[in-house]
Amino acid sequence: MSNTSEAEKRMAALFEGLNRVQQLALLGRLEMAGASIYRAFAAEEKNAKAREVLLAAAKDEEKNGNLLRLMTTAKDNCEKCGKSMAVASDGVSCSFQCTFCAECGGALGSVCPNCGGALESRARLAQV
Repeated sequence: MSNTSEAEKRMAALFEGLNRVQQLALLGRLEMAGASIYRAFAAEEKNAKAREVLLAAAKDEEKNGNLLRLMTTAKDNCEKCGKSMAVASDGVSCSFQCTFCAECGGALGSVCPNCGGALESRARLAQV
């Protein structure tokens, strides 16, 4: 017997067949939608403490949504030399989409100078 509700199963089904980046992007959109729902609940809440908690939850959801947006939005230029990289498979990126051309990524030792994460092929990250 499963404790998973039908609603949870439907939510999980939204992620089926999506790659990692697509799943993160979808989760980010759901987080932002959740923030709106928390704000709507807060607007109707008469209890000041409960309203405060709901608004704090909305801020957390927005923070998470913004982080996921950052992690799923590819950049078009190398952050070091400015070289244009219109194709998502050009260059390297870290988990936060800090983006560098192959030459600058190699010069950085494949380590992101912003977060310390591994710089990996953008083509591989798009497929994960």
